[in-house]
Amino acid sequence: MGGICERFEKEIRRGAIQLAVVCLLERELYGYEIVRKLRESGFRVEEGTIYPLLRRLEGEGILKSSWMTGEGRPRKYYRITDYGKKVRKKWLEFFRAVNQALNEIESIMEEDQ
Repeated sequence: MGGICERFEKEIRRGAIQLAVVCLLERELYGYEIVRKLRESGFRVEEGTIYPLLRRLEGEGILKSSWMTGEGRPRKYYRITDYGKKVRKKWLEFFRAVNQALNEIESIMEEDQ
């Protein structure tokens, strides 16, 4: 049973992390800040997972990036685009609808017991 549960959790976590990232990027953050904020929020995430996700979201036009070379070492900062905000809105609507449906199902299950 462990393998089935692990695969399911991995799939759900992948979508939730993607949504969390686009929510965090209302303001510019660099990769490690994103990882830190996700971890503080309770997401188990590795840096090696975030960077491919950021590149993919940028390639899809959901995020944009810019390099800051002022103080210290250069860092690549990410921020959500206007298109990304529209996508985020749809993702949030979907996530809330799924959550609501699951809550309804849970209530039905409790009534049937």
